[in-house]
Amino acid sequence: MSTNEALSLNKKLTLTGALSALVIVLGITKLGFITLGAASITILHIPVILICMLAGLPEGLFVGATFGILSLIQAAMSTNGGLDPLFVNPLVSVLPRMLIAVIAWGLWKALNLIPHMPKAVSAGITGFVTTVAHTLLVLGCLYIFQGAAVREALGGMGYFALVAACGLNAVLEATAATIISVAVYTTLFVAGKKKSKLSSEE
Repeated sequence: MSTNEALSLNKKLTLTGALSALVIVLGITKLGFITLGAASITILHIPVILICMLAGLPEGLFVGATFGILSLIQAAMSTNGGLDPLFVNPLVSVLPRMLIAVIAWGLWKALNLIPHMPKAVSAGITGFVTTVAHTLLVLGCLYIFQGAAVREALGGMGYFALVAACGLNAVLEATAATIISVAVYTTLFVAGKKKSKLSSEE
């Protein structure tokens, strides 16, 4: 399975369902949040990146919407206060998660137009850039649609100050996304080549 076109409709549906379920499981069990010392990172957005590379944009939008709706529901059920209640707004919780699907898909397509660009490198770049974009989009939507409430909750902190404060987390998340994207794509690519070789030998 080296290209999106190699996937049949049934395989795309199966993969979309599996990665959507993975987002839900990781979110509900909190396994999608990893604490590293003083930093806490999320890997919930990575299935969105993977489905865009492996299946396409419509599937990516679906998994992104699943991620966003899960975030919205968890925000509505949260009693922690802080910024959590602001994610009840779908323009903050759902919109940026669907936009990263567009970014991941577009970037993946663009990188694959570059002659001799290794697919693994394209996967890594897509994972890294999309993750950084995810952080910027979520924070941007917070300030665009909930600006007054955000500044009140953060003691007047502005957008760029918040981006800087989240810098370590963003780098760690982008690094994790890069590693996982390369590992998953490479594994599936190798498995696909082995399957094709076995089929040709038969």
